[in-house]
Amino acid sequence: MEKVYARNDELTDNRSLSSKPLPAQNAGKILAGEDFFRMTPAEHLDEARRALADGYTLDANPVKSTWGRVRDARKHLEEIRPTCPQYKAARKLLRETLVRERLIDNICLNITNQIMIRQREMLARELAQYYKGRGLYVDIELSGPDKTFMKLASPVFRETTVDRIIDETNFLTYLKEAGFSKVVMSDDDENVWTYNPGKLRRRDETDERD
Repeated sequence: MEKVYARNDELTDNRSLSSKPLPAQNAGKILAGEDFFRMTPAEHLDEARRALADGYTLDANPVKSTWGRVRDARKHLEEIRPTCPQYKAARKLLRETLVRERLIDNICLNITNQIMIRQREMLARELAQYYKGRGLYVDIELSGPDKTFMKLASPVFRETTVDRIIDETNFLTYLKEAGFSKVVMSDDDENVWTYNPGKLRRRDETDERD
């Protein structure tokens, strides 16, 4: 849980096994148009192996790993039909391709999530500075999964003040864009106003503490 304060005083080896490789000018790339569809199943399989082996390196830090040309490999493998002798080998290679695709997707999602967390932290700090610049005390707390809950507590909050913030500004819109899923505002009298920025609708709660 993180708090931000605004105060007056401080606010597998994939080498090709082909015995009949494609010409050098065509190997290692997706062929366009009719050339691609004229390739034999054996050529598609070899090109898929080359694609997966191209630049494939693993690092202790997944972000620094390179996974080969998985999209190219998949395109070639999907051209090999069940009636082809290469089909069994192609299915095995396709499973490896799908595993790599899932790893890449997970890495991308994790990076995006970390960026969004930092964005929410930055927004909270900027909001604290905003109130500090106006001589107001506001206790801003981030919590919840991936810091998607924001709680603002201040003795200056009143129903009319909160209504004006919600109805006359883009406060909830900014929080929605930053990925917040819950915003709570409270005063010293234990009045609490709770919002879901995703729905942009207010749910009033009085005499309630989270």
